[in-house]
Amino acid sequence: MKVRISVSDVKNAPLINKNRIAEDIGNSIVLAPHPDDESLGCGGLIAMLRASGKNVIIIFITSGSASHLHSATHPPHKLAALRESEAKAACLVLGVRPKNVFFLKAQDGGLQSLDSTEIDELVETIAAISLNRNMQSILFPWRRDPHPDHIMTNTIGKQFVKAGNDKLIQLEYPIWLWNNGLIEDWPLLEEVKYVRLNIKDYVSVKKEAIEKHKSQLGHIIKDDSTGFVLTENLLKPFEGNYEYYFTEKDRQLNSLDKSYFEHIYNNSSDPWNFKNSTYENEKYKTSILAIGEKKFKKGFEIGCSIGVQTKLLAERCDTLLAVDINEKAVKEAKLTCKGKDNIKFKVLDISKDFPKGKYDLITLCEVGYYLDKNTLVTIFQDIHNALLKNGRLLVVHWIGFVPEYPLSGDDVHNSLKKFLLGKNKYVQISNQRNELYKLDVWEKIA
Repeated sequence: MKVRISVSDVKNAPLINKNRIAEDIGNSIVLAPHPDDESLGCGGLIAMLRASGKNVIIIFITSGSASHLHSATHPPHKLAALRESEAKAACLVLGVRPKNVFFLKAQDGGLQSLDSTEIDELVETIAAISLNRNMQSILFPWRRDPHPDHIMTNTIGKQFVKAGNDKLIQLEYPIWLWNNGLIEDWPLLEEVKYVRLNIKDYVSVKKEAIEKHKSQLGHIIKDDSTGFVLTENLLKPFEGNYEYYFTEKDRQLNSLDKSYFEHIYNNSSDPWNFKNSTYENEKYKTSILAIGEKKFKKGFEIGCSIGVQTKLLAERCDTLLAVDINEKAVKEAKLTCKGKDNIKFKVLDISKDFPKGKYDLITLCEVGYYLDKNTLVTIFQDIHNALLKNGRLLVVHWIGFVPEYPLSGDDVHNSLKKFLLGKNKYVQISNQRNELYKLDVWEKIA
């Protein structure tokens, strides 16, 4: 049976990390079928990227000349010019200057009639515009957004990606899916990942950009009662504090290796602000409470980083082995845990050299999403073999969207649940989820 993502699922989707928008999304190409789609679908993201110093180019496939076909005051050529002017004004509000706004002038309402040669020409034009701009992501409408021009813009975007641009992060934004979508227009669960972006600080900017499209708001053209108007009902999905995107389900990324973490720790001794972050410290306290009040004889912490959680775990274990793939992280962890003589630190890549021994507490926190699926399952088996009867496994992961990670936090926890239930030797004693992370504790009962 095919399972579709619901509106509720999307509204509660994992978050794009707004504090890392520049690193995670980067310089971006926005493909819009018509002037106004850029502001409606991704105005908040565009504004955030520009505010973070990233480059954004916005490419309009059509100029929107068919929105009022029966207007005598605004025939198609005049309407196209007006809508291009409105688009430039809206883009400027979002931080994108006219030199980075492009109009391909394809036939509004007629994109579905394009032949393969015409599509190729549009793709080549997009390639020429984006050449040597170091683009990292591309945005285009959702593949089944219920408007032919939107669907074809998605097709054009996908073809551009396939033409040697497959490293671009792809984000598909819904427009008419919200109000006009049928059940079959919504994504299948196995088809995409769904994410959301908190644009609370940019809602007013987005609103101002939308308001620049006056011809579509009924403020200018008065002689075409059949013309398109963005009514209050149509605008409602775009007035909240979040924008919603669909992205590739499985990008087939390999595990992040030692060099990735060397780069991270060479730039900072505390790259995730573990020592001073209120979020991190609250998460650590919640994690320690979740493993219960019992004292553990022998603990094993996978991915100790700089030792902040290690120090708390050491208070609950007679002995604790704490490992990390990065030498600088382990060195810093030893300083963090100075005076805790029951901890043994080791620089170790567990995907290649899982330590021998048996443990009654194992923790896998903020590690699993660095690994590809096959490697992760191998480590699950290693953990199963190393965990004693009545031992506990603590697993915690950030569930936000990080494009460079092979897996999401939810991927890790869902995969682990499937693995452990298949063993028929585990019970789940804690299952917690908030907006930013997922926490599970499992006990081995046989």
